[in-house]
Amino acid sequence: KLEDFEMGNDSKESATTADGFPRSDGGALFGKMMLAIRTSHTFGNRVRMLKLPLILTDANLYGGAIANFYWLTKALEKELDKEKENEVVKKVRALGMQLSAGYEADLKQIFGADWEAAATRARTSATDAYVATIEKADPVQLVAASFILYGALVIGGGKQTQAKVKRVFPNCEHVLFDVAEDMASARSAFRACFNEIGLKFPEHRETLIREAGDYMERNNTVVLSVRCVPFWWWRAASVAALAGGALVWARSRK
Repeated sequence: KLEDFEMGNDSKESATTADGFPRSDGGALFGKMMLAIRTSHTFGNRVRMLKLPLILTDANLYGGAIANFYWLTKALEKELDKEKENEVVKKVRALGMQLSAGYEADLKQIFGADWEAAATRARTSATDAYVATIEKADPVQLVAASFILYGALVIGGGKQTQAKVKRVFPNCEHVLFDVAEDMASARSAFRACFNEIGLKFPEHRETLIREAGDYMERNNTVVLSVRCVPFWWWRAASVAALAGGALVWARSRK
């Protein structure tokens, strides 16, 4: 949750609103990027509130949902590795995050030996488009993508989230949420990383702020695209339709 994450700098002006966004960030890049995603993030949260209860009824739906973000994170980490000598990218890589491995571990537990094929089947056209954007991104755009794709788990992950999801799907360890032992420190380091980028590379500030908003919107297209109708629903609907049709036919014969 965004409200769990203190944003901006550490001055009194960093006080946040009820939904976790800074009233005044004193010009720090992290707060500026958070403000840039505010509208899209609020919209995305509303979509998730509608879809998540359905997704949590079926492990295959849950697996399909995280599979799409696995493909995004895998593509991001591949491109970050290619740009590892870039000075801005070095700042993000110094956080030591390799989160695609956590997604992969969970997908293996959910789908079994056929996990990669299942994850491929779950991949949506919105995810394909997002991956293509990541693959064409320059180093600064990759850093903005990291803010969104890593930030979601730095802010919303941790042992508590892991435990909550495990209560719903106990046969999976939900490694993807196990970002760090000390989540408070991980969040502080994440915030400090982007604030330092803003100070050391002021020429990239406006691009990073703009691109953060764009990548948040791409996240929302993926959230909208993932399947949330249980796989058994179509079979149940078909049986009901056939039964209803048979009843109508039987009545018409009387």
